[in-house]
Amino acid sequence: MTYSPKYVGIAFIVSILVGCADTRHERLSELGFTRPYLDGYQDGCYSRTNEPAKHLEGFRQDPERMEVEVKYAYGWQDGYEQCYADNNDYL
Repeated sequence: MTYSPKYVGIAFIVSILVGCADTRHERLSELGFTRPYLDGYQDGCYSRTNEPAKHLEGFRQDPERMEVEVKYAYGWQDGYEQCYADNNDYL
């Protein structure tokens, strides 16, 4: 199977752009997610990756923002669901 040079060039440019972001947080920021969502995502991810060590201490979460800012709450939930204890590269 042969690929058109046009498609190879597009794939190369996309891979460079995706590779420029070092962390998942930076990638989400580049995609246009807002600060409250990114803050929530980071807190949720931190809570998930440190859950075994911090179970008795609770999660890293801003309860007031969870109630008031929907984007923070969505970001926290997404971060908690998508980050795992063995995936420390994205913090």
